[in-house]
Amino acid sequence: MSTGADTPLLSVRDLRIRFATLDQGATVKAVDGVSFDVRAGETFGVIGESGSGKTTLGRALVSLLAPTEGSILHDGVDLSALSGKALRDRRRHYQIVFQDPNAALNPRQRILDSVSEPLEIAGGLGRDEIRRRALDALSRVGIPAEFAARYPHMLSGGQKQRINIARVLTLRPKLIVCDEVVAALDVSIRGDVLNLFADLQRELGLTYVFITHDLSVVSHVSDRIAVTYLGRFMELGPTEDVCDRPLHPYTEALMSAEPVPLPSQLRTRKRIVLEGEIPSPIDPPSGCRFRTRCRSAQDECARREPQWRELRPDHWVACHFATPDGPPPPNP
Repeated sequence: MSTGADTPLLSVRDLRIRFATLDQGATVKAVDGVSFDVRAGETFGVIGESGSGKTTLGRALVSLLAPTEGSILHDGVDLSALSGKALRDRRRHYQIVFQDPNAALNPRQRILDSVSEPLEIAGGLGRDEIRRRALDALSRVGIPAEFAARYPHMLSGGQKQRINIARVLTLRPKLIVCDEVVAALDVSIRGDVLNLFADLQRELGLTYVFITHDLSVVSHVSDRIAVTYLGRFMELGPTEDVCDRPLHPYTEALMSAEPVPLPSQLRTRKRIVLEGEIPSPIDPPSGCRFRTRCRSAQDECARREPQWRELRPDHWVACHFATPDGPPPPNP
């Protein structure tokens, strides 16, 4: 669903985000050298295990965290070079919806006040216009006007998440980072919230970065998917290709774990069980980060970091031995 514009809405180059620890100057390499573009109007999915750096990446994309190295360009502009009003005006176009709808709302504020708050902070609008925009945002996400006077504890989890979505809509953003936005919701209402995102994208021309660990979610909503492991991308490509014809052994293992509503004798994909835990981001493995859990690992994987290669059109992978036909076979 790209618009075909020359300049991506979001452009990330060699992004690294590190955190110092109290352990003798050790450093957590949360995001360790990722590059990608997000095209206007698309949904860019990011998937991986806990500890892979997904949430840190999402926070950096909306300037809640500063890059340690590398750059993030918003419409071709590096926000780290801006300050004051210029920075505030740019940042409002890039918003985030967090995982926990309860923690994101002030329990002492009425719903209308919570939704109005971003506009009040931004300034430049009168009270009547702020109220009108807030009520319009609530209407867009399916919250009736009579809910405006209620408090968060009077609403369900799904309603609270819709209100968090309304909060970011008041600023009329270009891009919304969705960080595990349905993970805390009942399965019965996840579909409704995902459909809401799709409807808003069609109506408002929004662009999403959708961060999740749930394969069914990311495959349902995304145009392209990036598979991340220990701070780096293992694979990036169109959703159908990544899900149905993965190139990296890690992606292959993730996809094999997706439940299939068929009797076992009719399933064509065998479950690949990854042994061991994800290594520490303080001291990641040499060469390929995934090699310590990869059933296809060879000596070369420890010696040298794999190149980021385009093996199919717009389908990239970081694996020494992957081919356009798929991942390397497991070792004998």
